[in-house]
Amino acid sequence: MANKPKSKDFGSLWSMYIHIGLAVASYWFISISLVFLNKYLLSSEDLKLNAPLFITCYQCVVTILLCYLLSCLGRMFPGMITFPKLRFDYRTTREVLPLSIVFVGMIVFNNLCLKYVGVAFYNVGRSLTTVFNVVMSYLILKQTTSKSALLCCITIIGGFVLGVDQEGITGTYLYIHYTQNAHAYTFFPKQKT
Repeated sequence: MANKPKSKDFGSLWSMYIHIGLAVASYWFISISLVFLNKYLLSSEDLKLNAPLFITCYQCVVTILLCYLLSCLGRMFPGMITFPKLRFDYRTTREVLPLSIVFVGMIVFNNLCLKYVGVAFYNVGRSLTTVFNVVMSYLILKQTTSKSALLCCITIIGGFVLGVDQEGITGTYLYIHYTQNAHAYTFFPKQKT
């Protein structure tokens, strides 16, 4: 007879599930909200704001300031907020510079793409990261992929091709570059190990 989990363990397990669920839900909400906000800022007829690089730079600066604020709050209230201490190291900076460049490219092409394509196509196109991941894993890491995964990639490409019909060539071109940078951003750390 298997040991039954104690009710105390069961409660902490549910607490962990709720914590993870809230973290995922928060990420989804913030991510989707930023997509709609960027779409509004970049293509609104009311604003006529033609500054995708400025918006990208501003969002990166705000991110740095929020990280600094959370780091300070984490030191002041260690029991309530856990956030790593920010420190600057030239060696680490040199090592992560290529990854940082790819990240900036991903954000820039993301915002440029949102200027020219609809949010629906943008969300369909995000799945191209899976296709680039499979291709680059084979080309660079020499990892093979199952036939069912390749069939899924063909389905993804088919959906993308159907969506391209409704979008302009500029947005599609920028979107492919965004997806390549998004893939490179997730793939780069794998290549180092």
